Amino acid sequence: MSISAREAGPITTLTLDDGKVNAMDHAFFSNLEGALDDLAPGHAVVITGREGMLSAGLNTKELAALDEDGLVDLLVAFGATMLRVWLEPRPVVVAATGHAVAGGTILALCADHAVAAAGDYRWGLTETTIGFPLPEWVIAIARGSVRTDRLDDLLLPGALVTPDEAVEAGFADVVAPPAQVVEVAQARAQALAGLPGAAYAETKRRLRGRAAEAARERMPAEVRALVAAR
Repeated sequence: MSISAREAGPITTLTLDDGKVNAMDHAFFSNLEGALDDLAPGHAVVITGREGMLSAGLNTKELAALDEDGLVDLLVAFGATMLRVWLEPRPVVVAATGHAVAGGTILALCADHAVAAAGDYRWGLTETTIGFPLPEWVIAIARGSVRTDRLDDLLLPGALVTPDEAVEAGFADVVAPPAQVVEVAQARAQALAGLPGAAYAETKRRLRGRAAEAARERMPAEVRALVAAR
């Protein structure tokens, strides 16, 4: 998947586009981490997708071709990159230009603010529908944003919801017309970039750091156990 970067003022917008469903694979995780490493000092980041699609999650063709060790490596890379986004010291805003399913929803949850495109799009953590239990690191991130009274009825059945329902549940923060999603996200990123950077980064670390470090430490063993149990 290609990731293009565009700078405007204190905002860098990263656009994901593989021409299809923006499937996440090893190359995507490496490219996203590299793009975050290359951010200009003091910049906030907006992560967006192609028209109609933020991401449908992991690349199922790659998953099917991997042996057990390869699958473990991919899922650990997935978790490590998403936790990197969750802990990114600079403001991160996601502009979901359409569907945000599985890994797409997780990416939005890792942001500090997520804008959902209005329309016939779907959101949700659907892993249990394909026989894969949600890892603890995903649940830890979800607990930070999803309404407590909605966690069970959304995560257990892997429910799909509309953009409005995604906001009501806590997967996203606001709905905007599709043509304005990126603009709305950039405006929010600009406001967050105007806050004192050191205080913002330290507050985020205090909010998320302990949970992230605990999840990161357990991740390799947990992922291997999940893969072996399939």
